[in-house]
Amino acid sequence: MCAIVGSFSKETTIALFELNSYRGEISSSISSFNMNSELQQLNKYSGKFEKEYLDNHVDGMFYIGHLQAPTTNTNNIHPSEIGEVLLWHNGIIKQNNLDKNVWDTEWLLQRIISEGWSVLSKIDGSFACVLYRKNKLYLFRNEICPLFINDKLDISSTKFDNSKSLEPNTVFEVDLTDRTIHSIESFLTKENPYFFG
Repeated sequence: MCAIVGSFSKETTIALFELNSYRGEISSSISSFNMNSELQQLNKYSGKFEKEYLDNHVDGMFYIGHLQAPTTNTNNIHPSEIGEVLLWHNGIIKQNNLDKNVWDTEWLLQRIISEGWSVLSKIDGSFACVLYRKNKLYLFRNEICPLFINDKLDISSTKFDNSKSLEPNTVFEVDLTDRTIHSIESFLTKENPYFFG
């Protein structure tokens, strides 16, 4: 299990890290983005998140954090990076889909880069993600994996006050200037074992 958090506020980011700490503290990361969605800083750490990690980040940014209890190799810390494309992932991709010895987050990122958003309908497993590519941030999740958001663009893998569940099966582009999201693509959850229709 892992957790993704995000906020324009350092204090809120710390609070969301604390709220999600039960989801894993094997490793953590914190990234900051300016209002043009340009990556300003990315730091990865072994062990649990410490609030002092944010001291090195400039104020007035949008912060994305990740906590990890890895389901595969413990040496991998989010985000997965291929070139200048980054992927933060919470969830589990079923092993029969993966190439042997490949980190599931890296595998998912490889598929998105090579096949586009439509590949999300083919992914068997659970995922809630933030993707960064060409100075743009995207949020998406399938029906199985949680991700919550509020009107301030705070995001969390655990529900928090005044948050709502991010609509599943939809890719949202994030506009940091307007603090809004808008849908750009839809997909299907391949198999939802919790739907008993």
